[in-house]
Amino acid sequence: MSESVAEAGRHHLLGAAALHALIDHAPDGIFVADAAGSYLYVNDAGCAMLGYTRDELMRQRIQQAVPDTDLGRLDRARAAMIEGTTGATDWTLRRKDGSLLPVEVTARILPDGQWQGFVRDISERRALQAEREALFQQVDADRRQLQTLVDTLPLAVMLYQPDGSIVANRRCEELIGMAVAPAAGSAQYADRIFFADGRPVPPDQLMSARALRGETVIAEEFIVRRPDGFELPVLASAAPITDAGRRTIGGVGVFQDMSERMRLERQVHDNEQLLKSVFDLLPVGIWIADASGRIVGHNPAAERIWCGAPHVGPEQFGEFQGWFVDTGKPIAPDEWAMARAIRNGETCIGELVRIRCFDGSHKTIIHSAAPLRGEDGRITGGIVLNEDITALHAAQERLRASEELFRTVFDLLPVGLWIADREGRITRGNPAGHRIWQGGGDMGPEHYGRQMGWRVDTGKPLLPEEWGIPRALRDGETSTRDLVRIQCFDGSMKTVINWAGPIRSDSGEITGAIAVNEDVTALHQTQEQLRAAVRDREEILALVTHDLRSPLSAITTLAATVALKAHKLPGGEPVRAMADNMMEIARQMSALVSDLLSVAVVRSGGATLKLVPARATALLEKAARAARPLLAREGIDFEIHAHGELPAVHVDSDRILRVFANLLDNACKFTRRGGKVILGAEALSAGVRYCIANSGPELPARELEAMFQPFWQAGRGDLRGAGLGLAICRAIVEAHGGSIWAEPSAGQRVRICFLLPCAPAAMQRP
Repeated sequence: MSESVAEAGRHHLLGAAALHALIDHAPDGIFVADAAGSYLYVNDAGCAMLGYTRDELMRQRIQQAVPDTDLGRLDRARAAMIEGTTGATDWTLRRKDGSLLPVEVTARILPDGQWQGFVRDISERRALQAEREALFQQVDADRRQLQTLVDTLPLAVMLYQPDGSIVANRRCEELIGMAVAPAAGSAQYADRIFFADGRPVPPDQLMSARALRGETVIAEEFIVRRPDGFELPVLASAAPITDAGRRTIGGVGVFQDMSERMRLERQVHDNEQLLKSVFDLLPVGIWIADASGRIVGHNPAAERIWCGAPHVGPEQFGEFQGWFVDTGKPIAPDEWAMARAIRNGETCIGELVRIRCFDGSHKTIIHSAAPLRGEDGRITGGIVLNEDITALHAAQERLRASEELFRTVFDLLPVGLWIADREGRITRGNPAGHRIWQGGGDMGPEHYGRQMGWRVDTGKPLLPEEWGIPRALRDGETSTRDLVRIQCFDGSMKTVINWAGPIRSDSGEITGAIAVNEDVTALHQTQEQLRAAVRDREEILALVTHDLRSPLSAITTLAATVALKAHKLPGGEPVRAMADNMMEIARQMSALVSDLLSVAVVRSGGATLKLVPARATALLEKAARAARPLLAREGIDFEIHAHGELPAVHVDSDRILRVFANLLDNACKFTRRGGKVILGAEALSAGVRYCIANSGPELPARELEAMFQPFWQAGRGDLRGAGLGLAICRAIVEAHGGSIWAEPSAGQRVRICFLLPCAPAAMQRP
């Protein structure tokens, strides 16, 4: 009997121990507290939830774990549980570290008045719920955005279903002039679609039928007759939508209104005719060559200047005989400006050349040339301008002979020179001065009103007291390089550069004044013409580049639409992959277009810099932060070397950060995994010099300067970019008044440095 009682006692003890261990190691928190809320028992999970040890919790009350805002709610819950209910609700508990923990609590009041609660951590569940709600909101937002995008596209888009139904966007309905009923299919407008020659399009040749048959149609022209009778030229493209088994499950058509394009084409044709008329009437000779250098066109003035016009290639440029006027050196065939423009992309302006015409006569010309480039920036030809200045040059030669004959410095000068006494009366003028003004001579201040001139930069008339001699006599002012448009005494107009300054005695007293006039009429006209030609070229490049963006945007949008549709259709993954590939190619093309536009804008002077003082160190750090993830992803070490305190620089920060981005991106492209890129900066007397160096085989010296030319690439086979990044960098840095160059560096592939001027002292921060 006693043995059985003892055995039963042992079993009871073992059962109690097992139950106690089970409670202690339960995954949920188990809390027991007395009627006042002081903890009597907390299992391991409960201690871990609140971040306390069991001993620490035994000295606390339930109210300490509940935020102050929930204390009233706790009292109400206790009152309800005293009435016999069991509470099962979500609460927020305060942990030892002060953080809040969302939990689910099931609690009741035991018959002896003690609290008993089971607590479960629901933070992960809350996070999952929040994530799911966010995903639902994002999907809904994406759907609305896509619908808005399709509805606002400038292109007409129509989707074809296998059952014959169609869906059209707003632009498509505007194009065909009617509201589209999806269930009515293509039949509702089929009798109003015609080929470009006016023939009706059979039903089986409509875009819907061809796309659903699996055909891909690219840019075919049609005519759409609207219900009001108006006929509209349309460019149409279509393609099938296929599933994973390459079965056609739908189609898409894209339509573009061609009326504006046709109007523009007619306008372009008219402009071409106008340009040809101007080309033929210009008094300067113009020569056009193709990409090989062969002369393919000229205007009448060119033939008059040379007394002939052979259309030959570079290998026959020796037929053109000429000498550089400044050196007398004969011009070799490969030294003619046309050959240099096509070979090197060189633009030369205002070369003075003595030529032997094809009839044996000699002339002196101003010779200028520039390359012609296609939309992709490649050289497609060249243009040369010749201005016959034989008479002008002969006059200059006669003047120099006269100057040598008389051996006086005064008469040797090829510019107008005027001397006035202290009263302002002109006492002497040299021959060049008289030639420029077509008169002049002995006249006093009372006659200055006869001199008529206008400032070239503003067009403002010069008052008598604003000429250089009166200012020199009155204020002791020395004026230099005033560009003035003058009316000569014979009524003709010229452009001159004026210099003037006071003549002083040994004591510093003003005893007179001297003025110098340089006639730059021909040069100014030539410069203006050439500037206009270069500006037109850059503007055309910028315009064409800008116009490429619209079709690229359309391609990207269409690809995105196809990808979305394919994603929603069973087995549409291959189509979505192809659409993603199409979007990536379009993004690459868009980047190239942006680079072309950047080069055109900066080189044409269209970019406006927002210059403000900026901390040189802050620019360095911002550029480093932007580049670090890319370099880390490529497995390239990145070091930053900043030497000493750097002064502030006066820059457009966004554009200088673009320079950093281009240079660091280039360094990343041409550095192997495990290599190193170094970004450094140091203060110099002229400003702040930044340097970017990367490891790798050293570049040949001949490429260090060529690399800043547009479309330069490190090797013929390297096509990792369009070659515009460094050209953009040079344009931006030079627009800031800085300089950029490449230099060899021991153990490095190359080091590229650029120097930015410091901000004025008044703008330097203390």
